[in-house]
Amino acid sequence: MYEQELEKITEALREMEGRFERPATSNTPHLSSVDRASFKRLMFEAKGILDTTLGLHDFGAPLIMMTNLPGYGVFNPPQPEQLQEAIGLVEGGLNQLRRKGHQANKLQGLPYKPTYVDPIRIFQLRSVKSEKWDLKRLVRLLEELNSAHENELHMASAMLVRAIVDHVPPIFNAKNFAEVANNYQASRSFSEQMKQLETSLRKIADMHLHQHIRKAEVLPLAPQVDFRAALDVLLSEVVRLLQ
Repeated sequence: MYEQELEKITEALREMEGRFERPATSNTPHLSSVDRASFKRLMFEAKGILDTTLGLHDFGAPLIMMTNLPGYGVFNPPQPEQLQEAIGLVEGGLNQLRRKGHQANKLQGLPYKPTYVDPIRIFQLRSVKSEKWDLKRLVRLLEELNSAHENELHMASAMLVRAIVDHVPPIFNAKNFAEVANNYQASRSFSEQMKQLETSLRKIADMHLHQHIRKAEVLPLAPQVDFRAALDVLLSEVVRLLQ
């Protein structure tokens, strides 16, 4: 629950990045009064979550310094670089919280369950600054895929991976993913991974998307929809092209 709240805060902060205004009387960009109020609220919410879950002043204390309260910080409204700093602090706290959860599972003897998409890869995509492509929807699809995987929603996982591979072809100057798999100039290993997504993944996803009701069913297990390696190869190439 706390991880999802921090993810929402990070997303709200990132949405502010494109809303800085530059008044005619000044060269200094600023946020609207509504965004300034939201920024202050989000800083308090993030600090509260981090203090409750981690007690880590390395992340929590600097967030309060950004609220312009007496004794805390001196800027209002936040400038773009300070907004970036706030995003980095919240994301750092989120990663610490995830590591803490994994460590707690280990101490309790519970198996560690890796995410479908590595959080570092999602962070890299969030950090991309592209004038041509808006990656907001891609990042959201990846977050929803991780959530589906965490909750063992295997049919949803297959459908989401298919949605992701169908979403990115324009980045590769392709009309569809078949063109990426067959025509994109890359190493043989890259092409083989992409063909796995185009053939095996697509057939499995289509099966779960279009299967009519039957007298008897057997639900899929995680190995059936495990295309994590191939998907990460695809996402790493997206990061390489756009960074």
